Order: sequence, then structure tokens, then C-alpha cells
Amino acid sequence: MKILPLPPLELLEEYLEIDETSPSGLRWKKVKIVNQKKPGDVAGYLRKPGNYWFVGIKTDKVRQYGAHRIVFYLKTGTDPQQNIIDHKEGLDDPLTLRIATSSQNGANAKKCKKKTTSKYKGVHWREDVCKWRARITVNRKRYDLGSFETESAAATAYNGAALKYFGEFARLNNIKD
Repeated sequence: MKILPLPPLELLEEYLEIDETSPSGLRWKKVKIVNQKKPGDVAGYLRKPGNYWFVGIKTDKVRQYGAHRIVFYLKTGTDPQQNIIDHKEGLDDPLTLRIATSSQNGANAKKCKKKTTSKYKGVHWREDVCKWRARITVNRKRYDLGSFETESAAATAYNGAALKYFGEFARLNNIKD
């Protein structure tokens, strides 16, 4: 997916401000386009699927930009350009951002919500051997971490491998036993 270059930082600073109470992380300082918004309103709209916030900015014409990209630019003064911006704490916190590779961004992703046999990321039930299997994917290569008697033991194995391979980008299972 091609990412649009962001408008100049000066323009963004003139019209937007970072606000941790805003679900998009941004509020309007003043409004450049007539869209029934006023200063102090939440900037942007929630786009589904994906649950990402986007903000319409008018330069030569109105274009939509990812709110997280604008927040990163305003916070750091560095244009993220074509880099991926990762939400350290997930989409619930729009202000904890960092540049990441595609692999690092995937490592920090939540467990898929599709119907699976385990509540933990990287774990599934192997019916043929009646055990829990832990696996991890690193740079598109899948590694088998072993089969375990308990689901939590498999989740612990996944957590160890995630820390080893992904470091600060690892999203660990919250193991409750």
C-alpha cells in the first residue's frame, strides 16, 4: 500500500494539536475545511475495518492521512515517510508510537480473533498427540517450539521465543493459571 507523503509540519502544527484524551490522539486547533467541525473537536474519523483513525487535511485538495502518522510527526518532528508506525500499546493508546519493520509490527500484533483452539498467541491444540503446540513465525519462517501437556506451558514457551526473536516488539501472552 502506497503511503501519501504528509503535509508540511508547519501546516499540521497550525491546524492540529496532540491530545491524549482524544481517541484519535488529535484535536483541531482551527479548521481549514468546512466540515461542521470547530476548534477543540476530535480530529478525524474511525475507519473500519482495521479501526484506524484518519484525518482529512486540505492542501491543494482534501486528502486522508493516518492519524497515528500525524501524531508521530508532531511528536518527533520527523516525517515517517514510507516507514511503518507501530502502536507500542496497541490501538487503544494512539500516542505510544515507534517506527518498525513489517516483521516487528506483526510481532506486536494481538492474537487473531478467528476461532482457534487456544486463548494464547502462538499456541494450538494438536489432537493427533493430545498436546498443546507452540509455534512462532520469524521473517516468514515458522519455528516449532514443541508440544506441551498444558496450554500455559506452551504459552510460556511462545513468550520466551518472542522475547528472544522480537525483543521490545514482542507481544507476550498474559498467562493466568
